[in-house]
Amino acid sequence: MRENNNKLYLPSGYLNAEKVMSKKYPFIFGIGARGIGKSFGFQRYLLNEFLESGKKFIYVRTTEDELFTACTQECNPFDADPIYEGRVTFSSISKNVKGINLDGNLCGVAIALTTFASVRGMNFKTYSFIWYDEFIREEHQHRIKKLGEALRHCYETVNRNRELDGEEPVRLIAMSNALDFNNDILMNFDLIEPIRSMKASGQEFYYDAYRGVMLIFPQHSPISGRKKETALYKLGGSFEKMALKNEFVGYFEGNVASYNLKGFRPVAIYDDMCIYRSIGAMRFFYFSETRKGNFPEVYSDTTFERVQFMKRFYMLHDYYFQDKVKFESAKLENRFIELFKIK
Repeated sequence: MRENNNKLYLPSGYLNAEKVMSKKYPFIFGIGARGIGKSFGFQRYLLNEFLESGKKFIYVRTTEDELFTACTQECNPFDADPIYEGRVTFSSISKNVKGINLDGNLCGVAIALTTFASVRGMNFKTYSFIWYDEFIREEHQHRIKKLGEALRHCYETVNRNRELDGEEPVRLIAMSNALDFNNDILMNFDLIEPIRSMKASGQEFYYDAYRGVMLIFPQHSPISGRKKETALYKLGGSFEKMALKNEFVGYFEGNVASYNLKGFRPVAIYDDMCIYRSIGAMRFFYFSETRKGNFPEVYSDTTFERVQFMKRFYMLHDYYFQDKVKFESAKLENRFIELFKIK
């Protein structure tokens, strides 16, 4: 379900974290422009929750470099809030784990996603939230494989069987800027198509009640409207589109289209991607999730068969740049980009 709601923003214009968290979904993702209150609002919410109910949180960044930099008093992200400035400090729990202390009391721990596997034996029963900040990496940063799977493992480690014991599930809150549409976490949690639809319609809320997923995609932020008249954003360019208009860097939909499969012949299947070739003068390849007809070649998503598929169909890499490869969905194009390592 999608909706627009002006309650997404506070009277000040910043993001209304209380409104978002009032929807009791286990998985909350947010992608928004710079400086609209994503980190600020949810950090305040988590600290308030600890003071009011004792609920602790796990603060996650992708790498240890990012995490350990944030967990210094010089770069302390919690000091941005005037209510909590100077009240949040960090301590060392182990080599990979930092303690987060509010007024001297442990309110959370900080762990990098890339090293979370090293703490799988820890007991997180008293932790109610996973707070993952900046989950989408910038395009120039080193690409880390399987982040989506790593995040699921992280969630399983923390949540365990508490739902089987009649307890509420852990709530994952993941926020970021619109930096890279070809993002493994967006693909792993099936958020590519909802984002594409929301961009086209201007909607800001998306709910999937069955899967317990909520996505916020602010597109009408009052703060962004005010910031466009400031020095940096008067320069214009792609940075301004990402930082204010919430447009993904390098985002392009020209290869996504819907076709009647009667005009195509089956070529091959890789994992759950069905590859067709058009019949007629304009020859191109089409990737779809719909299986129709007999496919002469079928490959599973194993290391060996992936290598065989790449050897057999590497020409698709070149055809992509010749505008001869089309996709039923943006999700399929992102998978293609990842598979063929297209920069």
